[in-house]
Amino acid sequence: MIIDVIGAGSLGLMYGGALIYAGEEVRFWTRTSAQAVQLLETGMKINQPDGQVWRVQAGSFEAREIASLPEVWNKKPGHMILLMTKQGGLQETMQILTKVSKLDTALFCFQNGTGHIPLIAKSLPSARVYAAITTEGAKRTDKAEVTRAGYGETQIGWSNHPGMPIESEVDTLVDKLMKAGFDTQSSNEIDRLIYRKLVINAVINPLTALWRIPNGELLTNQERREAMKQLYSEAVAVYDAHQIEYDTNLWEQVVAVCQSTSSNWSSMCMDVLHGRPTEIAAINGSIVAMAREAGMRAEVHQLVCSLIEGMPLGEE
Repeated sequence: MIIDVIGAGSLGLMYGGALIYAGEEVRFWTRTSAQAVQLLETGMKINQPDGQVWRVQAGSFEAREIASLPEVWNKKPGHMILLMTKQGGLQETMQILTKVSKLDTALFCFQNGTGHIPLIAKSLPSARVYAAITTEGAKRTDKAEVTRAGYGETQIGWSNHPGMPIESEVDTLVDKLMKAGFDTQSSNEIDRLIYRKLVINAVINPLTALWRIPNGELLTNQERREAMKQLYSEAVAVYDAHQIEYDTNLWEQVVAVCQSTSSNWSSMCMDVLHGRPTEIAAINGSIVAMAREAGMRAEVHQLVCSLIEGMPLGEE
């Protein structure tokens, strides 16, 4: 079974590399040809939290620039796709995937934020589009090296959009990810988990990016906690307006994530530090858009959106 991993950032390398290490056949699709060449020449390695180093040998997998995917797929289709690109890169990725003659496959989307699943499903009507939510943390230290920041959970399920899921496809990926070292479960409540993660990301990510601190540092003084609480309260007020259900202890869950990932640097913080585009529009921007739909204003979320979007961009 061929597993195609689109996007070789931190999560793409970690999941794809672990699957190869567990004996799966994986094809990486990278944004640049330079990364594909390096992966093919050097292989890759995954630094585990317990100090182990998983080395994935060159020649044990394929890697190509994503622009060549339609040509390759039409000759040799894969069996499932793990879509690991960030929301900001989805439009370009969809333009490439729509060139495949018939993408009749399972596609698992690992993006943060909301609203992208129905758009992907509409663009790729032959595919079964599933949502994946993970609390795994990773940091890419090189084009072919990634450090796993800690052990998290991965949930996979069918989001609320037209189409017909195939339960065995989810079960197959769950089994393969478990064998690759990821705590993975199928979920019948994936949309609730998506909205749960949206709040957690919308509170933690922009503040760590603005203050350039690891997650745990958010809890070290009252001013930071107050900023967190303002973002949280505004987000759940928007949820209330849309009648979106959430756990009564969701605030405690936000705090618990900061504590359990205290030494982790959020992906948004890392993007800011490296001058890269962030997912602020997909995360806090989603809260702003939902507030607008409900006739409300999410002023704190709009403020952090403006501050993050105003950060200078550089070259990777």
